[in-house]
Parts: sequence; structure tokens; C-alpha cells
Amino acid sequence: MKKLFVILLLILQIPVTFGNNQNEDPSSKKIIGTWYTDGNRSTKWVFTQDGKVYNYSNDMFKVMYHYKISNSCQNNSDDNAEFLTLMDKEANEYCFRINGINVNKNGILSLLNMSNMQPLLFVNDVNIKTGK
Repeated sequence: MKKLFVILLLILQIPVTFGNNQNEDPSSKKIIGTWYTDGNRSTKWVFTQDGKVYNYSNDMFKVMYHYKISNSCQNNSDDNAEFLTLMDKEANEYCFRINGINVNKNGILSLLNMSNMQPLLFVNDVNIKTGK
């Protein structure tokens, strides 16, 4: 009976031990919504659940891309990193490394443009101060 109790206790611990990081939403969920460029809050990217992102400037639609988040993008691949790939209607791909999406609910999307290594910062609220 004592062995059965110990085995049952161990079985109950497995979801607690291995399931802890499942509480955090994946990047594909955290990116959904409206993100304003930090340098120019009148420019925004709106990510939707159906894998599209819409670009607006001064509330005027500019362009739509299809997007995906994965561990590789163009010639870049890293099992410990995530990349955002944008694809336009001509099938041109644009690659960004994801540095963070709303980490600790800070309202910041941090990307690195892989074509020119320029960092990009977005906020999900026009009133957020990024400390730049």
C-alpha cells in the first residue's frame, strides 16, 4: 500500500514538473493584436489569428503580409530562437529574429531585421514609454 501511494504521488507530480512552462502562451498567440512602431506611433502592424499582418500609416492601409513564426527564416536557423517571416503577395520574404513579445506583460515587441541587423521596437499601447 505504501508503494502504491508513492507511485501515485510520483504520477501526480509529472504534470506539475513538466507542465510548468505550458502556462505561457506561445509567440504565435502573444503577437496577435496591434503593435505601434516605437519611433513613429502613427505606423502600426496588426497581426491576426489567420496568419496575416496588416500595415497602416496614419490609419491608412499600406500592405498586407502573410506571417509565420518558426525556428528558421531564410538562411537563419536556431532551435533556441524564434523568427518572424513576412511574405508579400509577390512571395518576397522578410526575416526578423524575435527578441521578445510582451515579456512580463511589458507591452513591447522586440525584433531584429535580419537583412540589415537593425533592431525594431513596437508597443501595444501608444502611451507606453520604452526608455529609448
